[in-house]
Amino acid sequence: MLKRMPAVLIALLFCMAFNLTAMPSVACVEGLSWGMPLNQVQSHLGETQPVRDDNHPLRFTADDVLLDQLPVSRITFELDKLDGLRSLAYEFEMDDMPEVLAGLQARHGQPLSTTMEAKNHSQQIWVWNTGIDLITAVKNNTPEHQQFLISYRPSRLHPETL
Repeated sequence: MLKRMPAVLIALLFCMAFNLTAMPSVACVEGLSWGMPLNQVQSHLGETQPVRDDNHPLRFTADDVLLDQLPVSRITFELDKLDGLRSLAYEFEMDDMPEVLAGLQARHGQPLSTTMEAKNHSQQIWVWNTGIDLITAVKNNTPEHQQFLISYRPSRLHPETL
């Protein structure tokens, strides 16, 4: 039995490596993946409009989209000419914030979080690094406006390397 152990371990490691590399790189929601070209993102999100921004010529928005059964006021996404989809940001209604945060915590565990206070502005930030995605949730409060956003981008640091 001990003579077979190295062969079994090598086979097991090979299977694990194959399964990990064969998994699609899901970008925050099912159906999207990092690197997708514009036409595939549009087929998933529906009608999109380019954002007029000279600094980010490949930034687009889609309004009134559903994330599962939850309405999303606006999705903003950015593409790279060569590498396709590289970031997403969702804007939700404030009333949906607890459900979204609870869903993220159930799926990815406890986030890193912080609160920043200024005279007329406060901001709460929650961050998850899944190893594939870097997810940042932000709640902005000003006397005139409240906003809840979730942004996703590919993670550049895999937690297991630390």
